[in-house]
Amino acid sequence: MKFKKLTTTLLAASMLASTLLGTGITVYADDAKEIAVMVPSADHGWTGAVLTYAQEKVDEINADGTFSAKVYAATDVENQIQQVDDLLSNTGNLAGIVILPYDNGLQSTLEKIAAADVPFVQFDRVINSDVIDAKVIANVKGDNEGIGYETAKRFIEDGLTKDDYVYEMIGDNSSVPELRSKGFRTYLQEQGWSDEEIDAVVVKSAATGWSRDTGKELFESWFGSTQCDPAKNNWIFTHDDEIAMGIMESLNGAALDESKKEEFLKNFKALSASSGLAEIYAVLKDKHQTITLPDSYDLFSVTYDPAMIKEAIEVMVKHTNGDTDIEQNYVIPVHVVDSENVGEYQAFGTYEEKE
Repeated sequence: MKFKKLTTTLLAASMLASTLLGTGITVYADDAKEIAVMVPSADHGWTGAVLTYAQEKVDEINADGTFSAKVYAATDVENQIQQVDDLLSNTGNLAGIVILPYDNGLQSTLEKIAAADVPFVQFDRVINSDVIDAKVIANVKGDNEGIGYETAKRFIEDGLTKDDYVYEMIGDNSSVPELRSKGFRTYLQEQGWSDEEIDAVVVKSAATGWSRDTGKELFESWFGSTQCDPAKNNWIFTHDDEIAMGIMESLNGAALDESKKEEFLKNFKALSASSGLAEIYAVLKDKHQTITLPDSYDLFSVTYDPAMIKEAIEVMVKHTNGDTDIEQNYVIPVHVVDSENVGEYQAFGTYEEKE
């Protein structure tokens, strides 16, 4: 048994080495089925970190030698669909699939996985249907509703009223923003707000695509429109740290009308974000190179750690090893990070903080 384990480990190491050398040659142990980890390519900071953490976990699995594992990074929806189709053409070598769906266009593809009886775990973006729900091992995600809920709770604590204006800057049109919006509304409803009152206060942006630049463009367009009344108490609920960074760059730049900006900042109450980007944590520590920690409005970020992908992959490993005690609705709690507690949380990515 020891000799077999050593041989398997050496083969896994050979597989990893050949990949690193770019030879394109993959060597598997005879009984090492593949765990495929499917994620979007690094189109912004959070997905880039997911890709990094996924590769770290895959390397760990390959070094162990019980399974083989590989990361598939998709450039777009069609590319991810093709990747899945290619995998399903040889299911005999598949132990299972861990997938962060590119967007809701993957529904029929996920149903193909379910119909092929290939075990699969959804990560972050969850697509539901009767076929998918009947077969998915687990939906591993951060508490997206919790992000919206905790944001609304903080806003109310900071003094949000029904006479104010909330600009909600969404990420995309997947389940993630839907759940964050739902959580935000849920807390306000618990405080006695009617749907009509919420709709009168909370206005959504177009999808930012989780992009700092797009977020900045949408913010500047909104700021320059009649929708933005600088005399009102304004609140901005963003769905990602990158979007919030774009807004702060704009507020610290020269693109906005100075007189309107001056009045806006007097009545600007809070800017919320989410994920755990190292750069925004630097702002919260007041160690950013160009942006100072605001004292005129409340800045905070709700955790949504990209390292959760490791937990999603581990869920698949446990299932493949015969663990049947896995919660299908696998939700990881979130926490509010501000200038008071930022030192207690690990950021992702890198940022050179000023001394």
